[in-house]
Amino acid sequence: MKTRLIILLLAISYNCALSQPKYDTLYNSTIITLSKIGLPPSTIISKIQTSITSFDVSTNALIDLSKNGVNGDVIAEMMKRNDNANTTAVKEINSTNPNAMHKPGIYYYNPQDASNPLKKINPTVISTNKEGSFGESVAKAYSYGIAKTTAKSYISGASSRTQITEANPVFYFYFKNEENASADNWFFASATSPNEFVLVWLYKKEDGREMRTGSSNNYGGSTGIPEKDKVQFDITEESEGIYKVSFSKPLKPGDEYCFMYASSAPTRYSNNKVFDFGIKK
Repeated sequence: MKTRLIILLLAISYNCALSQPKYDTLYNSTIITLSKIGLPPSTIISKIQTSITSFDVSTNALIDLSKNGVNGDVIAEMMKRNDNANTTAVKEINSTNPNAMHKPGIYYYNPQDASNPLKKINPTVISTNKEGSFGESVAKAYSYGIAKTTAKSYISGASSRTQITEANPVFYFYFKNEENASADNWFFASATSPNEFVLVWLYKKEDGREMRTGSSNNYGGSTGIPEKDKVQFDITEESEGIYKVSFSKPLKPGDEYCFMYASSAPTRYSNNKVFDFGIKK
């Protein structure tokens, strides 16, 4: 009997190694399997305490564990381990240390603010898109379609709600691959580094800001942010999924900028969120 148990445990460990090449992660199904093969509760608890875990301890899950013969002390250890993991995650998210993983996104880092040095840059939605002004349309008509019209995307508001008082700000990008990413962190679940973003200088208008996203005439066109509107930045990888972004040249006080995912130009129906900020005069 012991020989069969050892062989079965070796088989389980081998399968886990194939599916989880870096870590041996325990799930509810793993605990049920270990319980059904007759391992003592003390052994299972020891395994829980020395492994990475991803337990579901909802009411229905607890009922399912009990129905499948999982010992009460083992279930209690699962609940305890799950609470500790959640507490650790909350501490990381609320940490003032920029080199600790945070909720995916872009953060402005201000070490002078001891209570809240990391301020998240919330996404802003592109309000409208437009191609060509009246003057460009006239020029295009009189040039038999040779003159180009410019595609533009507009952001409501003459200035961003995030105003930074220094010309050499530091930002931190946090990336975490997730299968079920939300609309707000989709960029940081699919991208892997700030190299996949661009920083765009915005044209200021009376009631908003605009970026130029392409140009065209009757004979062709192009999409994308013009090179002259892009602002270069430096990237330092601090650790896996954590990047520091800084600038070798100061940004101009009074100007407005936005980080945007560089896979395509913003449109009304796709990639329509940017991460904007301004440099206060």
